[in-house]
Amino acid sequence: MGSSLSRLVVSDPKAFATQVNTDDAVSQQDADKWRAYDYVVAGGGTAGCVVASRLSEDPNVTVLLIEAGKSEGDIFTRMPLTFTKAYETDIDWQFIVDPLEPCKREMKIARGKVLGGTSVINALIYDRCAPEDFDTWAKNGADGWTYENMEPYFRKAERYLPEKLLDKFDLIDKGLDGPLSVRHEGEHTRIHDVMVETCKTLGMKYNNDINSHEKLGVASFPACVDAHGTRNSTAAAYLTPEVLARPNLTVAVKNTVEKILFAPSSEPSGELKAIGVQLSPSPTSSSYRVKATREVIVCGGAIHSPSMLLLSGIGPKDELESVGVKCLKDLPVGKHFVDHVSCASYIVRTKPGYTLDYLGSSPFAAIKGIAQWLTRGTGVFSQLPVSGVAYLRTDDEKLVDTSLGHVKNLTSGPGTPDLEILWSPVIAPNFKTTGPPGTHGLSISAVALKAESEGSVTLKSNSPWEKPLVVGNYFSSESDLNTVIRGVKLIKKMTQTEPLKSIVEYDPPVVDKSSIFWPGNADPSLLTDEELRAWVLRNGHSACHPGGSCSIGPVVSPSLIVHGTTNVRVVDASIFPTQVSGHPMGVIIGMAERAADLIKGKAA
Repeated sequence: MGSSLSRLVVSDPKAFATQVNTDDAVSQQDADKWRAYDYVVAGGGTAGCVVASRLSEDPNVTVLLIEAGKSEGDIFTRMPLTFTKAYETDIDWQFIVDPLEPCKREMKIARGKVLGGTSVINALIYDRCAPEDFDTWAKNGADGWTYENMEPYFRKAERYLPEKLLDKFDLIDKGLDGPLSVRHEGEHTRIHDVMVETCKTLGMKYNNDINSHEKLGVASFPACVDAHGTRNSTAAAYLTPEVLARPNLTVAVKNTVEKILFAPSSEPSGELKAIGVQLSPSPTSSSYRVKATREVIVCGGAIHSPSMLLLSGIGPKDELESVGVKCLKDLPVGKHFVDHVSCASYIVRTKPGYTLDYLGSSPFAAIKGIAQWLTRGTGVFSQLPVSGVAYLRTDDEKLVDTSLGHVKNLTSGPGTPDLEILWSPVIAPNFKTTGPPGTHGLSISAVALKAESEGSVTLKSNSPWEKPLVVGNYFSSESDLNTVIRGVKLIKKMTQTEPLKSIVEYDPPVVDKSSIFWPGNADPSLLTDEELRAWVLRNGHSACHPGGSCSIGPVVSPSLIVHGTTNVRVVDASIFPTQVSGHPMGVIIGMAERAADLIKGKAA
């Protein structure tokens, strides 16, 4: 998102809202005095930008989009390779997740605090996920959310860049003129080709398009990268200068929605009607209110959406009353929090010439690469930080050691994965550091895609300025832990398989378990299952794909209306009935496209 767009958004609440005395009672008569919009979209993240853009296509309605973060990131968020530079900065919410047993340590989970949300700071991966995921949702009560329902909205969102693609796969089911640029099989390193060939040696088939109906196999990731080699977040794709210039759309940043405001119920059913929201730019500033004449649409993501509802009085009665919030509707908001869980980085030291580690020790090479990206949109910095993936099943005896522990079959169907192996062409022991100078290698991760473990999002207090308590509960299911360990053992097997085997540096073998190169460069014959289990518990973490905390069924209807309300919807990953079998950004965008049509009354 270019810096010029910052002039087209507002941050002073006086420009779009009405200052109030928060001691005043909330009534419809009071709301008539506030600045009014037909639709108030609370949260300008991945979904919120899509919803606001699509609703404001109708010149006869007014839309207000409110984002807590600022309007844009910086050069590092725009260059595909450098996305982790945003972590632990002012555009990252920097949530701490308490996983409880058996990990006994806190974990970090990055969420975007910027217009465009996490689509500005993630790994750019565009994945429709398995068609059976959606069909399973519909079978379990989420009417209207089959893959057949969703596919038109994927196409509506997509602008596939067809250069060099027409001879590789059929574009008949792809969108070619949507707002979201999707690049397939861009530039990549030698180690990526090595990993693909190694997977094929092991018997995996090559899948040249994970966004087809076929999901399993080894593949290159499609990415939200435009024709200039720049990240295409939903802010960049859906809030273009032309969209922001619409007189019926107001985009506000650096303001936090404190709660949704409801009029006293006059309905015999006791249903609540939202009349607006309360917001402010800081904990010490005055509060402001806006009226929503039609709907309040909550798009805060899997952590902030439940938090917003809880602060507004919608959630478990006992929990709300314990922090001084009056319960208006007793619903299991914040429950059923799900995530993908990873083993962390299995780092393998390699011979030089295959990876991108040289950029860390050669300022000249880094400057040259940045200059090429700035002038041409090509080169090393246009590459994906996570270039490839193997999607597979843990019950595949040809690939996986199925003798290791019990794993429950939680997949959506026989052709869908529950395990992901993905790789990055650098030594990355965590999101913010690199390997020792002069070393070369890659980072490989095993991710459980259909975890059984569920966590929660609850309030610590009744202050919207205190982050909620997020409990991941990761690895509380032995099945989840066994899934990841099976994946780690497969990674170990990959390092002993050609062509990867020939470039791995085992001399000398690493014996120090505190080294970043253990277990990757340890003697494979000496690694035990118990050692790998202990390593996973010490290092495993969230894959930063949370969802389910306001899911369809328990909290919202299939039309995404919060139960017990007439005009509050939730649109983001929090409404997932179950976790998807892949990276969720593409699903969230397609879901937001369909939600906008639901609101307009013309959804497929």
